[in-house]
Amino acid sequence: MSTPKTGTRPQRLEEILQLLLDDEKSSAQSLAARFDVSVMTIHRDLDELQRRGMVRKFHGGVSVARTGNHEIAASLRRNIATENKQRLAQCAAGLLAPGQSLFLDDSTTVAFMAPAVANIDGLGISTNYLPLLNTLAEGGAAEVRAIGGTYDHSHESFLGLAAVRAVQELRVDMAFVSTSTADADGFYHQEEAIVELKMAMLRSARRRVLLMDSSKLGQSSMHRLGGWDNVDDLITDALAPADFLGQLKTLGVRVHVAPDAMEGITE
Repeated sequence: MSTPKTGTRPQRLEEILQLLLDDEKSSAQSLAARFDVSVMTIHRDLDELQRRGMVRKFHGGVSVARTGNHEIAASLRRNIATENKQRLAQCAAGLLAPGQSLFLDDSTTVAFMAPAVANIDGLGISTNYLPLLNTLAEGGAAEVRAIGGTYDHSHESFLGLAAVRAVQELRVDMAFVSTSTADADGFYHQEEAIVELKMAMLRSARRRVLLMDSSKLGQSSMHRLGGWDNVDDLITDALAPADFLGQLKTLGVRVHVAPDAMEGITE
């Protein structure tokens, strides 16, 4: 993990979140020492993060606002490691050609493809992620389709049976998906409803692209999305284990390493 930053407040807030993701919990005193700022300053930072629903303060400490087998809220994930996510997303956008149809899932990593895809002529984009829909609606050359269903506030996306059926009725050129963990046997997510929709997207696409940074590799979660025969391309960073990537290549997966990507991306 990188050395904590002490520059601007937004940088410090992002680094606090990353530290809490890595260490599970901390204290105001410990964070103040790591960032070389006052305890009062850290308390103001933590109050702001708690106001956003990203952390939970308790007597003697602070932790990320997460629950058992559920994914961290999108409001937290989209503010972590933004530069890394941009690099993976830019690499993914480089696979596109004008006029293609595609799925973009509700991951905060894939959402960073928005600036690039909005200006590629003739793209047809379908997504269930509300922030991405709002961004693409602001303008651009793409035709945008909303995948509707039951709105999930934590994920800021539309899920459920209606969303899955809407995806199943479409056939697209490419699907871009990110998820929580992966190992030699496949890739995984904590929540069943998310798994169902991501797999529906992969099944309905002619080319299937998975975006995952190296910190997710070698791990598993409760629900298995599928094996590596369900993916055509993996986009990752330079810290991904060479032997793992070599194994995927023998299975026929095309591996793309995003330039200058760093560790620490959350799905």
